[in-house]
Amino acid sequence: MARKKIEPIVGLGKEDKLTVQKSLPLFALWRSELTLSEFKILDIYLSRIDSHKPDKRQVLLTKGEIEEALGVQKINNTDLKARLKHLMGNVVEVPDKDTKKGFRLVTLFEEAEAEQDENGLWQVKLECTQKAMKFFFNVDNLGYLRYKLRCITSLTSRYTYIMFVYLEANRFRKSWEVELDELKAILHCEDEETYKEFKRFNDRLLKRVQKEMNEKTECRYSYEPVKKGRSVVAIRFTVETLPKLTIDSDYDPNQYTLEDWQDSRRDEICHGFSSPEFEDFTDEQLELLKDLGWSRKRDADYQKHKALLNDTVLACEYAVSDYLRQTIIMAKTRHPKNLFLYVKKMVESDGD
Repeated sequence: MARKKIEPIVGLGKEDKLTVQKSLPLFALWRSELTLSEFKILDIYLSRIDSHKPDKRQVLLTKGEIEEALGVQKINNTDLKARLKHLMGNVVEVPDKDTKKGFRLVTLFEEAEAEQDENGLWQVKLECTQKAMKFFFNVDNLGYLRYKLRCITSLTSRYTYIMFVYLEANRFRKSWEVELDELKAILHCEDEETYKEFKRFNDRLLKRVQKEMNEKTECRYSYEPVKKGRSVVAIRFTVETLPKLTIDSDYDPNQYTLEDWQDSRRDEICHGFSSPEFEDFTDEQLELLKDLGWSRKRDADYQKHKALLNDTVLACEYAVSDYLRQTIIMAKTRHPKNLFLYVKKMVESDGD
């Protein structure tokens, strides 16, 4: 059977209006060997696709759009080929709940085709692999993170990029502590001799990352060392609340931005409650369902999210929302007169 032709999504569009929707397994790629440029190309791809339309997985970009996104004035064809070749050949380890033991290695993209159009302008076609599609499309059950593309395209440090994604993923916590060794592992610098001493780690990495973040993104945060005796053992981060979205002539009412996501009352109740399945409930009802579902969450869901995020609280909240989401979906198939009471009864009877 002939392979069905997939029409590409053309153009990068207006960067201010583009939002990256990244599934939690892809978020976990901070552990990978992807370069900053490759992370940016991945984010460009994610910002162009519609995660609910897997038949539209080809994206067509001009070389100029890639140059703008990578923050370079000009990229020659040899350099472009080298970057795309490295991206195509990169095998990454992606956390997968369907893999009970061992690990899953995948290549993210199966095709990167560069060609000149009738006007002599170079264009690049990107297409994710069949095996990787589950991490790009229909990711509601995997959990995901959203942020504006323009927040990362001007970054010049891989450390800043990883820190940005880490802070945004934990923004709901507002203030938290992370062990120093864990933070170094997240930033992938745990083996760097230069950063063994905290003073150098702080001066040469943490301060520089914060400076670039303040200059180029909307993420504002503070941090302070946590000491045990005379040694620094952890870092306490405090993230400032994002300003309300300003409505202007360029505002697209259909664009779901990071600000919308963070301002959602439902996510304040439990991370993951911003999914459409929870829209029919009041805040008070969601609070009750969260309490009921907490002891009934599936251990497999908890372990999946714990492996991805290495965070107990976040993993628990995602597992609760996973459990309740499936319960709500099942309840809706029975068309109850009062959805809340029906879901509540289902949860209460679960495990009896």
